[in-house]
Amino acid sequence: NERKLLLGKKLRGFGTGKYNGFGGRLEREETPAHCAKRELMEEANLSIDLDEFVKGSVGKLSFTFQDREHIEMLVHLFHINVQFRNATHNTCKGTIIDPDAIRACDEMIPEWFDWGEIPLHQMFADDSIWLTYYLSSLDARRDKRSHASLPKMNGWFHFAPGGDGNNQILHYFLDT
Repeated sequence: NERKLLLGKKLRGFGTGKYNGFGGRLEREETPAHCAKRELMEEANLSIDLDEFVKGSVGKLSFTFQDREHIEMLVHLFHINVQFRNATHNTCKGTIIDPDAIRACDEMIPEWFDWGEIPLHQMFADDSIWLTYYLSSLDARRDKRSHASLPKMNGWFHFAPGGDGNNQILHYFLDT
């Protein structure tokens, strides 16, 4: 029952060189779940049923920036349990995937991390707050395996001037 997290190292655009979750801009008439499914396929070659995203929606994070007064980034959070096709123990109630099918693209290089080895020093500052809280909340609920028992959260993070190169949070709020 390994606990791993799939992250992608950004190769271009906002956050270049940092590890992040998979995602992107909503296309016209697209729901957040549709967008997450599409982006995961584009950025990691990983196909997950749309229903898993709908059931795995766990919250939203809003990001504002001191030097970009009229810009707000809204991120929808999804939790998807997966099990590798070649796993020796069938302990996960989740989508079975082929780990060899995961591929990089021109924007992201996917990489699995053990929960205790997540490269927070190579991620945005907010991740050390909300992601660590979320994972510790999952630990507290390990005996419950249903989507209904997933921790939910909403939050806001306001960053200092300097864009993604500064990576300093001025204020934040997390509702769990």
